[in-house]
Amino acid sequence: MTFEIDWWWKFQDEINSQFQFSKVREELAAKLVSRLTFTKSSIKSSFVGRDFVVVGAGLSESSELPNENLIVADGALRASLKRDIIPEWIISDLDGYIPDIVWASQNGSNVIIHAHGDNLSRVSLYSNQIKPKCITTTYPSPHTFSWGGFTDGDRSLMMCLSLECNSVRLVGFNFEKIGEFTGEYSPRKLEKLQWAKKIIKECQKRTSTHLSIE
Repeated sequence: MTFEIDWWWKFQDEINSQFQFSKVREELAAKLVSRLTFTKSSIKSSFVGRDFVVVGAGLSESSELPNENLIVADGALRASLKRDIIPEWIISDLDGYIPDIVWASQNGSNVIIHAHGDNLSRVSLYSNQIKPKCITTTYPSPHTFSWGGFTDGDRSLMMCLSLECNSVRLVGFNFEKIGEFTGEYSPRKLEKLQWAKKIIKECQKRTSTHLSIE
């Protein structure tokens, strides 16, 4: 069943208001990204019908990760690499550990970069080294995808649901404290984690895909 995200835009408007994000700035970011040398290509065939584990930055030292079908959200890549696991996919807006992302991308990981109004210089600087499979933006454009989501973790989930995965298991999603592997973060990170919690709960209500949280 197709996962519709028409409900998402009300959430996005509320997030814009709470964090004082400019819709105009985000739409401009989508236009500026189009100047980078990459091709918008569908990745759906890499996800449809598959079972994935999505790892967040709240992963504990004792948590075990599979060697296959692994998606890491930004800073959680470091937790994966510490276990000698190169994930299949990395979802990042480049505020995690960029050298880790560059290395993993050159050693087998596929990367999806999220570009927004505050990270265009980093996207421009590192995209040639990382060679992302695609670039997403807050609002869709002819050159970018937008599956919804706010933090790298819940954005990863909404991507999986939109691309018709068979099941998604979330590991390392702690909404009450900032995870050890978060990387750079704003003073309002805890507010963002509460939004992630709200988004994931909404996804649970709106999808027929098997979704579990550990």
